[in-house]
Amino acid sequence: MSITRRSLLKSTAAAAALSAGATRIVRAQPAPVKLGVMLPMSGIGAEAGAAWLAGIKAAQLMWNEQGGLLGRPIELVVRDDKFTAAGAVSAARELAGEGVNLIVGCAQSPMALAVAPILPELKSVVVAPAPSVMSLTHEHFNPYFFRAASNASMLFGGIGSMLANRFPDVDSWATIVPDSENGRDMVRYFNKGVQRAAAANGKSPRLLEPVYASLNKADYRVEINSLMNSGAQGLFVGLTAAPCVSFLQQGRAVGLDKKFKVIGEAGTELMIAKAMQKSTPNNLWGVTFWAPELEPFKSSFPLSRKLMEGIVKVTGNAYPPGIVQATHRSALAIFNAVKKAGSIEPPAVIQALEGLKFDTAAGPYLLRKEDHQGVGSAYFAKIGAREAAPGYGLEDVIVLNEADVVEPPSPGKKFEG
Repeated sequence: MSITRRSLLKSTAAAAALSAGATRIVRAQPAPVKLGVMLPMSGIGAEAGAAWLAGIKAAQLMWNEQGGLLGRPIELVVRDDKFTAAGAVSAARELAGEGVNLIVGCAQSPMALAVAPILPELKSVVVAPAPSVMSLTHEHFNPYFFRAASNASMLFGGIGSMLANRFPDVDSWATIVPDSENGRDMVRYFNKGVQRAAAANGKSPRLLEPVYASLNKADYRVEINSLMNSGAQGLFVGLTAAPCVSFLQQGRAVGLDKKFKVIGEAGTELMIAKAMQKSTPNNLWGVTFWAPELEPFKSSFPLSRKLMEGIVKVTGNAYPPGIVQATHRSALAIFNAVKKAGSIEPPAVIQALEGLKFDTAAGPYLLRKEDHQGVGSAYFAKIGAREAAPGYGLEDVIVLNEADVVEPPSPGKKFEG
């Protein structure tokens, strides 16, 4: 078959026009909405950081499958805070320098205390998934920071009350907590919770002086020896992530788990059981953010199933730790606020976040307008080994309605409760 010069020119012109059209279509794709992520991607917090990141990715996936934000896809910009205050400040400045001003991060109190004061300068909004130190929504309040998590009064007062109610015959309590402002908050409100519940039961347990420890150390033998010689019957461990696991593993080697009738912990939950398996202390209770196979998560919260589907898609892991829900909730807060505001500009997003009510995988949630404190439900559960896969899990979930225990807002003023 012969091809004439005229036919060739027509074909070439048509191809050029088609190519130009395709180029125009590509250029017309909307720019993504960028969400900054500041989490520990290395060092002792890396395992927790990976879980927290998975929660954000699950939220990103869910919203992108529904069309994204403002008709634009959501893109994550991840920076490593190295589980340190200095690393978090560096990450926040780097994100702001790249024009990324909506951030999920400051997952722990030291990072939040370091970053919150510089947010007005950076014009960056942070929604934080887990810091509990009281001052963040009181004397250190600033409008660019939101806590989508329980504070120390709600969380540690709650677990203290729960343990004292569950184990009224425990006549003395010891604590090991980080040597920090947050650690002192943990002890204060845990003890208050124990005292409150014990008094209601006609009991008056001894509350020992706390043992303080660095989160960055690898050897807890001195602290373990002190606690084992304390004479206490109950123990609360305020160390989190890898330090908590290391402490309990080292303690088991010398019989710490047999020394105490009950041990409480501050939220490391399934990461402990995953590491220790059948060596997990027999009577270990902790804070949990999410237990999808148990009620009320299993049937009461539709987003719980969606979170599990998302986690499996982005990680392949059908047995994630509950902390994935903390960052999932924080990302949902920003996505819902941007949708409500119709804008990604920080002032508009702040206004939309204030008083925002939205659904999460752990139930309805509110970000108070006055002080940016999150209010929902706190959960506690027994942690341990089991025969069924993956060899560990949670049981006996206890629910605390935070609206019943949260303090009145007092931004800019120290909380004395």
